Amino acid sequence: MSEEHKAIGRRAWAAYDAGSAEAFAACVTPDWREHNGDGDVATLDDMRRLMEAQREAFPDKQTQIVQELVEGDLLTHRTITTATHTGRYFDLEPTGRPVRLHEINIHRIVGARIAETWIAVSKPGGFYKQLSGRDRPSD
Repeated sequence: MSEEHKAIGRRAWAAYDAGSAEAFAACVTPDWREHNGDGDVATLDDMRRLMEAQREAFPDKQTQIVQELVEGDLLTHRTITTATHTGRYFDLEPTGRPVRLHEINIHRIVGARIAETWIAVSKPGGFYKQLSGRDRPSD
């Protein structure tokens, strides 16, 4: 089971990096949720909007999976994502600045799909916070 869990996680990351909402949706359950440390919960529709915004702002975005661990129905990824801000990102005009994001993601696998994800992002935070110094405005 562990290799199958790793494979679905890798496919989800590849889809996310490519900004392919359809390929990402094929990796998660229809009621998938992502929880962050601030109590926010994202849905698949939220992720679609985020992927579209990131594809426009960071066309060179790449995520490296540094470590994978599987225990039962849980898959954990430690990742490093790098990108260059070359397009508009929400209300931020392109800066040309590089961004780097360290994350730990824990995915709960149901069947052959990710049903739930918990994320922890290193400081100074996500792409928006690194570029602007503040939290991203709500959609």
